[in-house]
Amino acid sequence: MHRSFAGILLALTSATLYGITPFFVNVAYDNGADPYGLMTARYAVASAILLVIRLIRVGRYNWPVRRVAVQLFLLGAIGLYLNSVFVFNALKRMDSGLAMALFFFYPMVVVLLGWLLYRHKPDRIVWACLITTICGVVLGASDVSGGEVLGVVFIVSGAVVYAIYSVIGAHIMPRTDVLSGLWFVLTGAAFSFVAVWAIDPPGMPSTLPWTPPVLWSALEIAVIGTIVGMMAFFAGMNRIGAAKSAIVQTFEVLVTVTMGLLFLSESLTARQVVGAALILGSVILLTRSEARRVDDDHSAPSLEGHIAL
Repeated sequence: MHRSFAGILLALTSATLYGITPFFVNVAYDNGADPYGLMTARYAVASAILLVIRLIRVGRYNWPVRRVAVQLFLLGAIGLYLNSVFVFNALKRMDSGLAMALFFFYPMVVVLLGWLLYRHKPDRIVWACLITTICGVVLGASDVSGGEVLGVVFIVSGAVVYAIYSVIGAHIMPRTDVLSGLWFVLTGAAFSFVAVWAIDPPGMPSTLPWTPPVLWSALEIAVIGTIVGMMAFFAGMNRIGAAKSAIVQTFEVLVTVTMGLLFLSESLTARQVVGAALILGSVILLTRSEARRVDDDHSAPSLEGHIAL
């Protein structure tokens, strides 16, 4: 099989597995789970499985130096934890398709953070993409109900946190192998969620009923939506590059919207469809622009450094 074709198939597989995850999240919610309980199970299970995979593939040794290990652990304990809290609380309050469409404005934030932190002035196309993205977010949020407003706040906050997490992670991850780095990140997130579960602070219950629908959903999110999806993402990216992979990943939104329409009785208004199209179109244009820029200047931070979980 041609390397590029295989890379596209792997990227589509990853996008599909990520895209169906909100469906299982909603199944768990409908059967009594809450965001904190579901995420505690997700990262605890994913961390344990990834450790086994890492020991098989890499061995017992060759762990990153202590400083890098601590940085990756904190990246998960703070960055990935906050992102998961925002995104999964948003999914509890609004339709999954709209939530994922709004979330995909994060690549724009990544580029702007590169300008702020690394003094790389964005190309002019970025400003057009930024304006288009803002219009898309406004249109997407224009028809939400009063109960969904908080969901919009959560998903936008999650996108900003994920952008920061991606920029920082892109500069730490190259200091170790992928499996070791991701294990520390996942373990950090698991630590934070388990700590919240143990402390049980008011207003942050960690509920995960031991019923088949909830347990199967939690297992799918941990194994298929996290481990398998992550492996397919990196395998595809290694074959076609991060920029092309990022374009293919926008397929995730289509999968999520379709799952919501077919199985969750969700709907999108005409303005929300236009808003989603503007956001995803901007992401594609932005990614193509970033790919050309990386070819000219490999030292500048860009979407090529993006990591996904």
